[in-house]
Amino acid sequence: MRRRIVWINIGLGVLVLAVIGVGFALLMPQPAEQTGRTVPAQLGSVSETVTATGTVETAGLVNLSFDITGTVATVDAAEGDTVTIDQELAALDDTTQRQALASAKSSYAQAVSSADQSSLSLQAARTNLAEAEKNQRLNKKSYQQSVDVARQALKDAQGSWSEACLTPEGACPDDTVWAQLRAAEAAVSTAQTAYDNAVENAVKTAETNQVKLSQAQVNVDSARSTQVTQCDTYGSDSTQCTSAVNSLRSAEQTYALQVKANETADITARQALVSADAGITTANVNLRKLQATLRAAGTDGVTAAQQSLDSALLTQRKGLEADRQAVQAAREALAQQSAAAEAVSIGKSEITPNQAAIDVAKAGLTVARDNLAMTVLRSPLDGTVGSVDLEVGDTVTPGVAVMTVIPDAPFEIVAEFSEADALKLAPGQKAVVSFDALPGTTAEGTVTSVALLPTEQTGTGAITSSGVTTYSATITLDSSPEGAREGMSVSVVVTTQQVDDVVWVPTAAITTVGDRSTVTIRDGEVDTVVDVTTGLAGDSGTEITSGVSEGDQLVIEVGEASGFPFGGGSGRSSFGGPPPGGR
Repeated sequence: MRRRIVWINIGLGVLVLAVIGVGFALLMPQPAEQTGRTVPAQLGSVSETVTATGTVETAGLVNLSFDITGTVATVDAAEGDTVTIDQELAALDDTTQRQALASAKSSYAQAVSSADQSSLSLQAARTNLAEAEKNQRLNKKSYQQSVDVARQALKDAQGSWSEACLTPEGACPDDTVWAQLRAAEAAVSTAQTAYDNAVENAVKTAETNQVKLSQAQVNVDSARSTQVTQCDTYGSDSTQCTSAVNSLRSAEQTYALQVKANETADITARQALVSADAGITTANVNLRKLQATLRAAGTDGVTAAQQSLDSALLTQRKGLEADRQAVQAAREALAQQSAAAEAVSIGKSEITPNQAAIDVAKAGLTVARDNLAMTVLRSPLDGTVGSVDLEVGDTVTPGVAVMTVIPDAPFEIVAEFSEADALKLAPGQKAVVSFDALPGTTAEGTVTSVALLPTEQTGTGAITSSGVTTYSATITLDSSPEGAREGMSVSVVVTTQQVDDVVWVPTAAITTVGDRSTVTIRDGEVDTVVDVTTGLAGDSGTEITSGVSEGDQLVIEVGEASGFPFGGGSGRSSFGGPPPGGR
């Protein structure tokens, strides 16, 4: 009985251990299995197309017009001239457009240069912060040394001067200093005596000269009275009158000379007073200088030493604060440079401010180039000039026909495009035409015109039977295939946009949520989600302008790749196929 109980207990223990083992196995994290296929990012072309159906018609005139307003500078074609596709037929004055292009090129170059400079500035900001922190440590030690020296100088200066040296009765610790001060005080007294004498002499001279001037005035008055008496008594022509006149002139000259002598004496006296006053000033200045010089060795030396200590303490306080501010400023500058290098959310992706500036400048450059190209009117096809309705100096209006070309091709295609697709059409775009009645037969052509008004439907205005507004576009064929007939139905594919030599990925590899677009890059056993900036979204793939490089392996989840063939192994995927021109 006991043996049975033992075996039962053993069995129960084994069962418990087994259950615990299974539980651990279930709870332990398992390595995640990678899912989805990969496709490499490739360099190639991304294009956007629009499609429509149409009919074959006999080719007619193609109306040509400028896309911008301007003044005609040259007319290079005349009626009856044979022209080839893309041949220049006329041109507008492009001065403004060339200036705008030069400015756009400069802006683009500056944006690129600023981006390069930003990287250098970031490194410089790091260096500046390190230097500021180093200077802060060194300066702190230097400030303290200056304060210590100033304190010792103050201690040495204390007790080295006695104010008793300034009075003759005082006990001056230095006999030489006492003698110098007494001599300087005596010089002041001597200068004061000289000034007093100059004042006394000036007063006496002024009194004497004033007496002489008064006597000269009396003589003049007497001579004038005598002249009147003599001339009235004996006549103006008499000897007595003439003698009296001469006497008056002599008296007046004597008076004038005395006035001049008084002025000269006054100037001399004033100069003597000024000189004597300057002597007093000089003597006092010398005394004050001597007192200041001697006091600097004593009492003023203490004051100067105290001021030096105060200055050292102030310099230390200001220096430490300035160094702190310099370090703080360097840290803020580094933070600003670091922030400038960090990506920010713009639209569907993240991009650095420098790259945003480059993109804006690049877009401006593209617009400037397009505007310059619009100043030239080119033939969209091979043919013959039918009419020319412009001359040099004319002002043209966008969309108004100024020239016609008769195509060499016997047929053209008139196709109806939806209003959304029609907005993407423009003359000069390339098209591929498939003929319904000629299986496997295609022809290439060029969009030569796009209707400005919607197609009118009988009884329904601009709305077709399906309720869709359409616009007509004319495609001129480069050559007509054998068997083509007027009225045949065709399918048209027009390439509206294309970019070459760009990074291409299947659209299915991109996940877009709100304004953010991401892809998953697989590197061995690691999948990483990265933000990307998308460009042109084409028919077979999408352009990536940043975030992905050529050769990166992108993950496409099977559930998200609806419509793509399965297949493809490591390093290669058949999802969507390679881009046009890919390598």
